[in-house]
Amino acid sequence: MQCLLPAEGEVFWLTGSAIKKAHTLLGQECDALVFDAHSGFDVNAFAAVSGTLRGGGTLFLLIPPLDAWAAFPDPDYRRFIPYPYQPEDVRGRFLQRLVRLLKVAWYGRSGFSPTVGLKSDLQAVVVATILQANTPMVLTADRGRGKSAALGMAAGQLQAAGKRVLLTAPSRATVATVFKHAEFPPSFFAPDDLLQTLPQGDVLLVDEAAAIPVPLLLKMLEHYPRCVFSTTLHGYEGSGRGFALRFQKELDTYAPGWQAVRLHQPIRWVENDPLEHFINRALLLDADVEEGVCNTPLHPFYRQLNRDELVANEPLLRKLFGLLITAHYQTRPSDLRQMLDAPDISIHVLEQQGMILAVALLSREGGLDAELTAAIHAGTRRPHGHPVPQTLTFHAKIPKAAELICERVMRIAVHPDWQNHGLGAYLLQHLLGFATRNGADYVGVSYAMTPALLRFWERAGFVLARVGFRKDTASGSRSVVQVKVLSVRAQVLFKGLEQ
Repeated sequence: MQCLLPAEGEVFWLTGSAIKKAHTLLGQECDALVFDAHSGFDVNAFAAVSGTLRGGGTLFLLIPPLDAWAAFPDPDYRRFIPYPYQPEDVRGRFLQRLVRLLKVAWYGRSGFSPTVGLKSDLQAVVVATILQANTPMVLTADRGRGKSAALGMAAGQLQAAGKRVLLTAPSRATVATVFKHAEFPPSFFAPDDLLQTLPQGDVLLVDEAAAIPVPLLLKMLEHYPRCVFSTTLHGYEGSGRGFALRFQKELDTYAPGWQAVRLHQPIRWVENDPLEHFINRALLLDADVEEGVCNTPLHPFYRQLNRDELVANEPLLRKLFGLLITAHYQTRPSDLRQMLDAPDISIHVLEQQGMILAVALLSREGGLDAELTAAIHAGTRRPHGHPVPQTLTFHAKIPKAAELICERVMRIAVHPDWQNHGLGAYLLQHLLGFATRNGADYVGVSYAMTPALLRFWERAGFVLARVGFRKDTASGSRSVVQVKVLSVRAQVLFKGLEQ
């Protein structure tokens, strides 16, 4: 191994506990990246740090024997498997697919591109546009296109011209590149601090805006009309495409004169780089919502997907995950792995003419023994992977709630072109039927509350079980838990919950 590493240049080693600190490398660059999957294949960390490689760099992925990897009891499974499952119980569908794609890449490619990307002319155009813009601006790009560097250059020039520039992002670590390229650095504020203190500023730069809830972005726009909202479209967060669809609709209402700028040309590597292509494909970082025509009237067909068949059907998997990405502001590669591998998850879709109109993920939870349920109620145990039963048992003080079987709605998404046609409610009726047939006592859901979402679940007969005391830092809203009773014993146990 040592002889394969470059004699000169930066080498990033990620093994053991260092993998948990992968986010601290964002915005940096290396000539070789060594990622040890034996201690747990953290796909979010892998996706994030793969973007730190310069053109001509080499990725070393340390794995068990390739044909045995899918059966490896990966320690990272503990991130998403529910009690009482163990890593040995996981089927390894995600790794089966990854091994298949690795073999295609290994035998189908002669090597990776040796050329280092250069500063693009478009990046200079973006900087000039930011300097001159007097209306809100949305800057989008894939990874490695120099988006954050352009923000830094523009911030430095604005500060030199006497303007006070404010910078916000989900975390300070994500804007290291902005500061690196700003000769006169801007003032950084976390999103919550920014909206609480409302410091004076002439220009507000928002980096990785897709990871900040749209309501918070609109509040920023109210106080800082000259805003630049910058985000990665196809990155390890997997959220940029959905952000673009949702936020730009809001901008059309709040700021009709807003500008859109897109950076296409890579800076760190050449265009059509085979390593970037492989990682995008393997982790579905570039999955988008399916485009097409679905004739009206709507007569959607409901079915439950078999996960063994899904992992072997790449086009269907891309369409499905692309829709999930579009519908949620924070979808990551780990969500793909959980969807394929976590025990007791089921996938449900509405289709018409080969097009996925809606998708839902259910997770079977609860059914715990009386002793463990009593410990949860007392606050002495908190077994992993049963969020709604535990909330009802501990926070809502329903002593035996975790003994009941719950089907939790993890995600439900409707194609953007077919929203407000009743498809979400129609799919939910099928979910309730599925849960009833499979012996569930109730269906639960937990989400960041908005008036529209609350109305949706209430119309379906769900009642509030708990409202969070504080606003969630990720969504800016209070979290709520709602349930719909299916069995007689749940009806008895949850009696009076609505009041």
